[in-house]
Amino acid sequence: MSSQPSYSTLNIELKSAQIGINASELHGFITGIVAGGIQDQSWLVLLKDMMNNGQPIVGELDKSVKLLYEQIKQKLTNENFEFQLLIAEEDLFTQIDDMVSWVNHFLLGLGLAQPQLAKIKGDIGEAIYDLRQITQLDYDEDDNQDELAFAFEEILEYVRITVILCYDEFTDRYSSITIH
Repeated sequence: MSSQPSYSTLNIELKSAQIGINASELHGFITGIVAGGIQDQSWLVLLKDMMNNGQPIVGELDKSVKLLYEQIKQKLTNENFEFQLLIAEEDLFTQIDDMVSWVNHFLLGLGLAQPQLAKIKGDIGEAIYDLRQITQLDYDEDDNQDELAFAFEEILEYVRITVILCYDEFTDRYSSITIH
C-alpha cells in the first residue's frame, strides 16, 4: 500500500481545491466516520457534503482522500495499534492547535456516523466526553515548554487510544472471521 499522503501535500491539495479545512481536520473527520462504523461508500457522500458543499472532490485531492480513507481503515484494524493522528510536525503550539482541530473534526465525523452519540454511556461515553473537553484546551505561550510538551504527548496518546476504542465499539471488526 502506498504511503499516507503527507500533511503538507494534503494541505496544498486542499488549498488548491479551495476546501476550507487543513490536513489534520480532514484526517480527523474521515477517522470519525470510519471509527463510527461507516464501512460503505457513504463516507464519501458525507465528506463531500460536509467539506465541499456537496460537490465532488476531483484530481489529486480525490486520490489522496481515498488513499487516506483506506489507510485509516487499515491502521484502525491493525492489531499492533499503529493508528496515529495526522498533525503538523511544526512547533508545539501548532501541534496542539492541530490536535484540537483534529479532535473537533473527529467528533463531527463520529457524530454523523453515530447520531445517538450523546446518549452513549459507560467507558465510551466517558471517553467521548473527554474528547469534547479536549476541544476546549487552552495554553499560554509563557507556559513551561517541557510540561506542556509532556501534557501534549499524554493527551495525544489518550486521543489515539480513544479512537481505537470507538472503532472497536462501533464497528464489527470480526465480522469477516469465520469460526469452524
